[in-house]
Amino acid sequence: MANNKEQILVVEDDEYVLGSIKSVLDDEGYNVKTASNGLEALNLYRKVPYTLVVSDLKMPQMDGFELLRQLKDEYPDVSLILMTAYGSVRTAVEAMKIGAYDYLTKPVSPEELRLVVRRVFEKQNLIIENRALRKELEERFGFDNIIGKSHRIQEVYDIVTQVADTDATVLITGETGTGKELVAHAIHHNSNRKNSSFVVMNCSALPETLLETELFGHEEGAFTGAIKQRTGKFEHADRGTVFFDEMSNLPLSVQAKLLRLLQEKSFERIGGNQTIKVDVRVVAATNKDLSKLSEEGSFRNDLYYRLNVVPIQLPPLRERREDIPLLISHFIEKYNKAFKKDIKSISQNALNILMSYHWPGNVRELENLVERAVIMMKGHIINEEDVLIPTQKNQIGGLKALFDSKITDSSLEGFLAHCEEAYINKLLKQHKGRIDSSAKISGIDSKTLYRKMKKYDINKDSFKD
Repeated sequence: MANNKEQILVVEDDEYVLGSIKSVLDDEGYNVKTASNGLEALNLYRKVPYTLVVSDLKMPQMDGFELLRQLKDEYPDVSLILMTAYGSVRTAVEAMKIGAYDYLTKPVSPEELRLVVRRVFEKQNLIIENRALRKELEERFGFDNIIGKSHRIQEVYDIVTQVADTDATVLITGETGTGKELVAHAIHHNSNRKNSSFVVMNCSALPETLLETELFGHEEGAFTGAIKQRTGKFEHADRGTVFFDEMSNLPLSVQAKLLRLLQEKSFERIGGNQTIKVDVRVVAATNKDLSKLSEEGSFRNDLYYRLNVVPIQLPPLRERREDIPLLISHFIEKYNKAFKKDIKSISQNALNILMSYHWPGNVRELENLVERAVIMMKGHIINEEDVLIPTQKNQIGGLKALFDSKITDSSLEGFLAHCEEAYINKLLKQHKGRIDSSAKISGIDSKTLYRKMKKYDINKDSFKD
């Protein structure tokens, strides 16, 4: 039975035929309205845009052909089925060229009518689903998801918008959690490849032999266990994008095959001798310095230059703290929608805590914190107690918790900076934001303390009573 929200307008000057068609469609559960000519139908449609129009071709005042033309001019997405006598089939075919969905020859078969109408609604539902999917992809991976007003992130935004609709190879570098895959998605979904596959390859997830098979596929009998032919990710991504995450972990043997693919746009499956042509764009990401690795010999120098056509450096969150309020608002909106919550905002005290935190896990860590807060909260404002983070624990319990916890920063320098930031926060809290007494206890002068506070974006006023 049809959904009664599916409204059909039937246009026919013969009352008997009109009644017969309405009866068939009524029995199917459709909401059916009628008109006796094209002009009447056009006026009705302007008041209520019907899901489908079923119209006779030959009518007084305005025929079906003219009705179709005017409806298409005003409502490009309209679906219209024409009914015509055998002698007018050529005209009906012409009408289909300008947008009619289909035509039925008179006398109209009830079964054929049901079938064609059903196909129209199936097609419309598919179009609606595809539009919803495209909208979801745009919301998830559009340029608008590169959140921030800082100079560093605006530079990233400018590069991404310029490079997206080209075929240039892109190398994205940045610490873990800075949003490298998000940027790769934005590049793909705003390119002329957006309707083809976006294939992700995590270079550290598989051993060397499986990694090569995963990328290039294999022929039957290529090795023990290869009982049938298998296509790889490059074939699946033809006319699309392959995103290499953690590119620094790609084995040297696979690097050589990737280099050839980038140079020649072709490869052979493992165990095969047939050259396979592919059209893929490669976007790579790493949290390591590939130029340094190439100097050390663990990454091919020639591959590095092939990948580094357009370099994009993503800044860590601690270097763009002015973006934190915008990111928090974005994540609150995102998870309000996901979990049907109504969190309005974050309190100033809670925001001060997040603004002074070092964020070793970067944007991903911030997103996880906001997601957890939205899930667990019963009120409408995120407060201090909702954002317990390592820095806050350090202020309360000293640095012991930091040393007892798992080290998440990628370098000793970063970890020591985290310790220094936590120390200064605790010191200022203990001395209620007074610079002179804090500097005296720490053994450094006030000027140096101010410089370090600026480095970590620490505001002394947030520690005053």
